[in-house]
Amino acid sequence: MRGDIDFDRLGITDDLMFGTVFQDPNLCQGLIELLLGIQVEKIEFVERQGLLDAGPLSRAGIVDLLVRDGAGNEYDVEMQNVATPGIARRARRYLTLVDANMLDRGQRFEDAGDAIVIFICANDPFGRGWKRYDFMRTCAQDGQPMDDGTSIVFVNAAGTRGDYGDGFDAFLRYLSNDTVIESDYVRSVDDAVRGVRDNPQWRRYRMLWSEKYRDEIADAMDEGRAEGEAIGARRRDEQLARLARALEGAGRAGELAGALGDEARLGALLREFDVK
Repeated sequence: MRGDIDFDRLGITDDLMFGTVFQDPNLCQGLIELLLGIQVEKIEFVERQGLLDAGPLSRAGIVDLLVRDGAGNEYDVEMQNVATPGIARRARRYLTLVDANMLDRGQRFEDAGDAIVIFICANDPFGRGWKRYDFMRTCAQDGQPMDDGTSIVFVNAAGTRGDYGDGFDAFLRYLSNDTVIESDYVRSVDDAVRGVRDNPQWRRYRMLWSEKYRDEIADAMDEGRAEGEAIGARRRDEQLARLARALEGAGRAGELAGALGDEARLGALLREFDVK
C-alpha cells in the first residue's frame, strides 16, 4: 500500500534515522571519537543535510551531518549504503566544501581548525579489506605529512583488516546487523533508534515525509517543473525520476522532498549524481 513503512525495520542506516539520532551532541561526539580514535572537545554545532557552497564557480553539495567541535574543527559525516563510483572524488569535493565553509566564517587560514570528511560505507570502497582507510596529504618524495589539518576517512563496515579497538568493531557489526549489540555505546545508539522509531510524532512525520516525497515528485512530473525555461517538461520529468532512483539507492531519499522547493539544492543534487 502506498505510504506503508515497516518501522520495525528502520535502523541507523536509514537517512532520516541517522540524522535524527546523531543530532544528539553526545552521541555525535561518541561517533566521531569512536570512528577516528581521538578525543573531541564538546560538540558545538550539528546540522543534518546542510547545504555547503564554495562559491558561484563551484558546485554546491549537501552533506549528511556537519559537525563543529569546541576546538573549531569541522567534520562531515556521510552514510553510504551502496557502492558509488567515483567516491574518492566525491570525498575530495566535500573536503573542499567543508574547508571553504570554515573560511567563509571569517577565519584566517592560519587560524582555521582541521577539516575531516568521514564516509561510513556498507561496502568496501577500495576492495582492500581495511576496516578504515585514512587519507592525508603527504610528500611524494619522502612520505612526510604536509600537516595541513585535512583528512578523508572511509569506514568500511565489511572490513576485516586493522585493529581499531573492540568498540570500533562492535559499531561495524551493528551497522551490518542491528540486532548485534556488543558495547555500551552501541546500546546507547540502538536505544536512541528505538526511541525515535517508537515515537508516534516521529512516525507520523516519517510517514508524512514519505507521502510528501512521493506527491512532490508526482506534482513536479505533472507540472514539468524546470530549472530554466529552456529545459522542457519531459526532460525534467526524466531527470527527477533518475534522481529519485539515485537518491533511494544511496540511502538519501529524504533529501529530494526539501530540494524540490529549493532550486539551489536541487541543482546541487542533479550535479552530484550527474543527472543530465
